[in-house]
Amino acid sequence: MRERTPREVGIAGLGGIGSSVARWLADAAPPGLRLVAAAGREPASVAARLAALGHPQARAVPLEALADACDVIVECLAPEAAAVLLEHCIDRDLVIVPVSVAVLLERPALLERARRAGTRVLVPSGAVAGLDALRAAAIGELHAVRLRTRKPPAGLDASADGPVRVFSGNALEACRVFPRNVNVAATLSLAGLGGERTEVEIWSDPALERNVHEIEIESDSTRITMSIENLPSASNPRSSAITAHSVCAVLAGLLEPVRIGT
Repeated sequence: MRERTPREVGIAGLGGIGSSVARWLADAAPPGLRLVAAAGREPASVAARLAALGHPQARAVPLEALADACDVIVECLAPEAAAVLLEHCIDRDLVIVPVSVAVLLERPALLERARRAGTRVLVPSGAVAGLDALRAAAIGELHAVRLRTRKPPAGLDASADGPVRVFSGNALEACRVFPRNVNVAATLSLAGLGGERTEVEIWSDPALERNVHEIEIESDSTRITMSIENLPSASNPRSSAITAHSVCAVLAGLLEPVRIGT
């Protein structure tokens, strides 16, 4: 039986998502995945965090050095820092798993550079479902993709006594107004009609305890309506707890010979 190629993983940012991924790599990841480095603003703090998460041998490195320390980069940064990291490593012979998907939507040249360089950019599903069906529908004629996102006010840095629509427009505009909150919109756009043709509404609702995403897809082959209710991350209410699990699933898929779904 052919041996699986080991993967040396580096994580950019050990916040809520990055820490969850690091903990999974220490406790439950398949053999062949190894966390070798992490990067952040304060190397001493990153080193202490790595040890606490079960990776005392992993190195704390500056962001600009992460691409030289591993062959798989998991990006878990704020959008501004993510853009800097991706500009630095997108032309390298790497696998990149980005969490700040809105950065890719706003900077399409990054994906073109990745294609030319042969860089693999594996966008995780994150908090959204149905991407395999959307990609399949896009093989034919895709007519419309609509997203209505509703979150507790803390997830939008908002306050309201009742449901309030805080945004209506396309996904590209949504990413510019709420760069830390709309990765679902960005991911749907990349898989489907693009940022200018993906319709988005964002609501703040104090009655909610979960992040709710309602998605409508219309094409010449299918009509899909989905509703997803995700628990917010305990450490970052802007994000859903399932996002870190999605990143882990992408990493596991690098080694698995059997793939379910497109």
